[in-house]
Amino acid sequence: MLDALEVGDWRRARRLLLDAQVSEAGLEPLVRGTVALEHAARAMQLQAQGFVFEAFDEFGIAATQLPRLRKGATATPERAVALLMPEPDDPHGDEHLTWRTARVVWRGQFELGDLRRRFAQGRMKARDELVEACIEHLCCVEFDPFVWPESGRPTPDDGVTVDRTRLVLCHRATRLRQFADPTRGEVTQSVWRDIGAYRRLRGAALSQLATRTAPAPWCGVRGTSGLKVCRGRLRAWQYAHIWRDDLKYWNQSEEMP
Repeated sequence: MLDALEVGDWRRARRLLLDAQVSEAGLEPLVRGTVALEHAARAMQLQAQGFVFEAFDEFGIAATQLPRLRKGATATPERAVALLMPEPDDPHGDEHLTWRTARVVWRGQFELGDLRRRFAQGRMKARDELVEACIEHLCCVEFDPFVWPESGRPTPDDGVTVDRTRLVLCHRATRLRQFADPTRGEVTQSVWRDIGAYRRLRGAALSQLATRTAPAPWCGVRGTSGLKVCRGRLRAWQYAHIWRDDLKYWNQSEEMP
């Protein structure tokens, strides 16, 4: 489960949990670790579906299952925040598994916290919010390799909408802005029309993503060395840079005498 969640394959993690039929009996650290991973996987699914507030809540529940030294308190007693700690010396012990679990939860909480800061009222116009929502769609859906089944395999029944319609993307943008401020209204179809529908929206999202020097907002934070970026987020960022370089190549070719 940890291997799967570290690369963003929450579908496999949830399937492993279901197949294992894990009971609530056993050593407390193992049971708590399993519960934390279950909530983390659910949080990642909700984020892919666009339900960011619910995803943040699930990560908060996951953090409560961590040992005392690996979590911090929040204003809500039933929720906690995961803490980054130094790596344990023994890479094969239970403590190392707990350390890895805490990093997965911390990563999810940090990324959602970054989104909440981005969407704080007054920081962006509605058009920019729709672009940011499209970036999230690219990272959590479009470039997530685990969304798309191989030939002959069944389509995942995961509740993730892969459509690129106005309704889907405007709803994602609305949820993100209300995640930052629940009193705000919806991102309307007029914003979609103003930007030029999906073709222009995707171009704006890729352009914005290509300006970022790292694939995730936590990259470079002390204590994150070796922490994996979810595959969808990494692949979207890589593609945006390739796309920008391709455009530069042809623009330069056209300008040559």
